[in-house]
This record gives sequence, structure tokens and C-alpha cells, in this order.
Amino acid sequence: MEFTLFRGLFQLNYQSAIIAIILLVFICTNRTFPKNILSYFFMACIMGIVLTIADNIRYLTALKDQPTVLRYWSSAIGYALRPIIVYFIFEVSGRNQNKPSAWFCIPVYINIAVSLISIPTGVMFSFTENNALVHGPLGYVCHITSLSYSCLIMNNSLKLYKSNKSETVVISVIIIFAAFAAALEHFFKFSMILSQTIMIGIVFYFLFLNVQVHKRDTLTNLMNRRCFYLDLKRFLNRKVIILSMDLNDLKKWNDNYGHSAGDTALKTCVDFMYDTFPKARLYRTGGDEFMALFFNSTKEQISECVRHFHRRLEATPYRVACGVAEFIPGDDIEKIISVSDREMYKNKKALKSINIEFEQMN
Repeated sequence: MEFTLFRGLFQLNYQSAIIAIILLVFICTNRTFPKNILSYFFMACIMGIVLTIADNIRYLTALKDQPTVLRYWSSAIGYALRPIIVYFIFEVSGRNQNKPSAWFCIPVYINIAVSLISIPTGVMFSFTENNALVHGPLGYVCHITSLSYSCLIMNNSLKLYKSNKSETVVISVIIIFAAFAAALEHFFKFSMILSQTIMIGIVFYFLFLNVQVHKRDTLTNLMNRRCFYLDLKRFLNRKVIILSMDLNDLKKWNDNYGHSAGDTALKTCVDFMYDTFPKARLYRTGGDEFMALFFNSTKEQISECVRHFHRRLEATPYRVACGVAEFIPGDDIEKIISVSDREMYKNKKALKSINIEFEQMN
């Protein structure tokens, strides 16, 4: 009987164990992410492995006629670890934003304390003489803490929505499946599916971000030059409006004020692009060069958007030259791109002439 039980547990956990080990190898050999992001993934993975072990012990000890010390400790560890893992993912999801306040760690510490204190006091959980689980007055601290961090993760992903909709979708799917697994465990007494769901979620989020690194510019989060030409090939059977853009005097900002000033100029202009061209597919194709693709729009409509874009930039010290061209299926796409580039360079000269006249007047 015991051999059959252990055999079943081995089969149940074998795939999760292999996934976790391979992920750890990926993390330890990764040179793509900053060190802190790798650390968060590494700790989340380690905690996921420990959580899986604790859940297995909790499942085995739940079959006993009476509660044991291992039953209490495995439950306490399981309740303590779940919010910690979600917290690490929250840190990863906010990687492109301001560093979160140290106050965000406090719910994790509170949950750990409550989980461990429950062993002698039963404030979060306890067990009857026949080994049935009983929730204490603080029985839902773990769930509330995990849910709170999940909401913060969603908030971080929504901040990225206009520049990277796919990450919002991936995070939403992971959270939905994790919530479903938690509900199955809580209401229908399933075992060990939440820890496996968490491990799978960590793996796929890590792989997703790796893919994004090769698709997107790290500074602006725009899709890169390679994606631009791949997308062009995909849309050769559709009418497309192509917009070429170039940030004027980026070298001047870098040389006179430092590269941080140049980065600020780029990010500021990209924010204006997102706001002014919400339906466009935007790309950073060079240091100061950008492209945009528009579907279901006319050249006149995009030209009006460009004029609005220029008017909005007048409130900043930055100027972006723009050129618009229309691609119709059957056209030579390279020639159409050359047309948009030519129009952009005309606009660049016009903007510089205006700046020279303005400086002479002052």
C-alpha cells in the first residue's frame, strides 16, 4: 500500500521536478536579465520546490489517523511560502518601474509569523484529534496576502499594456489558473495542484520574458528592427500606412548632457508616440529611428495624427521628424519604405530650419 502511494506521488511530481531543475539551469546560465531579476526567479523557483515537498509531506501526513509534528510543520511551511513566491513574481513584474517600497515586504513577514505561530496556537490552522483541518480566526491571511500581491502584479502588467499587451495576457492567464487551483484545493480538497501550477507559471513567465528580450528594445520596450521586417512580410497582402520617425539631435543630448538625458529624450518621445498613435504597431529600428505600421487607416488620417504629434511635442524640447507613405498589395515594400524615409528627411530639414530661425529671433 505504502509503495503504491509513493509510486503515485513520484509519478505525480516527476514532471514538476524536471521542470524546476531545468529552470534552475536556465537561470544560472542566463546572461540576458539583470542580476536582481535572476535572483527573484531563482528564489521563486527554490521556494516552489520547497513548497512542492511540503505539500507532498502534508498529503502523506493527512492520511494518518492523528495529526503529527510533520503535519503541522508542512502545513505551516506551505502557508508561509505561497505569498513569498507571489511576492517575487510581483518584483519581476515591476522590473521596468520604480523600485517598490520596502513596505511591500511587510505582508510577507506577517504571513510567515502567523503561519509559524499557528503551530502552537492554531490562529491560522489546527487539526482535530482525527486529523481534520480546522481554520483559525486568521485562517485566510495567506489567501488574502497572495491575492493582494496578485492584484499588484496585474496592476504592474496593466501599466505595460499599451507597450506590451502580450505580457498582460500571459500574467492574467497564470493568475487565473493559480486562482482556480487554489479554489480546487480549498473548496474541493484537491492536493498539490497549486504548487505545480505555481511552478509551471514561473517557468512560462521566465521563458516569455526571454522571448521578449529578443523581440523588444530594452530601453523603450518597443519591438525591434527584426520584428518590423518580420511583420512587414506578414502584412504584404494588406494595405498599410508606414510612418518613418527620427528623433532630432539625439547626439547633441548625449554629448552635451550625458546618455541619461538622451535616454530621457527617447522615452519621452516614445510615450508621446503611444498616446498619439494608440492603434499603431511601433518599432525602434535604430538609435534614434522609429517606424510605425497602421492598418484600416488612410494616409490623410495618419498625416493629421502626425501634425497632432508635432503640436504635442512643442511643449517639450524634443522634435521628431516624420514621413508617411502608403503600401498597397503588389507594391515594392522597400520602395515604399524609401518613400517614407525620404518624406521624413524632408521634414527633418524643415524642423531644423524652424529651430535655426527661432534661435536667430531670440
